[in-house]
Amino acid sequence: MNAERFVQALQDAVVRDNLAVYADLFRMTPDQAVDPHWVRALSLFQNLDDDGKATLMDIVCQVMVETTANLLGIADGCCPVAGVKGSVGLVVDGRSIGGDLQELFLELNELNEAADEGMRRLA
Repeated sequence: MNAERFVQALQDAVVRDNLAVYADLFRMTPDQAVDPHWVRALSLFQNLDDDGKATLMDIVCQVMVETTANLLGIADGCCPVAGVKGSVGLVVDGRSIGGDLQELFLELNELNEAADEGMRRLA
């Protein structure tokens, strides 16, 4: 697996799939939730208008993207972590694929955002 395929797989699994999971979770009602955190989150979500709900989901998406990008920066070796000594890297099938994963991921995310925005305009 090369770096481009890896970041595409991350984009699909971490951002797109998890965003769909969160969207489904927010469709629940607070009385369906067991976790006190989700009861509060659902109450907050349900008190928002449609624009506010869309904004909250945009924020959730952005947090996923930025967190994934930060982790990839650590794997690339360009974002040091306090207290971690030595090199950090990412190996797939015995081959190092790090070095520009963060940049590739952010570029892919930007392309996907532009495509998604274009599709929303057509809908």
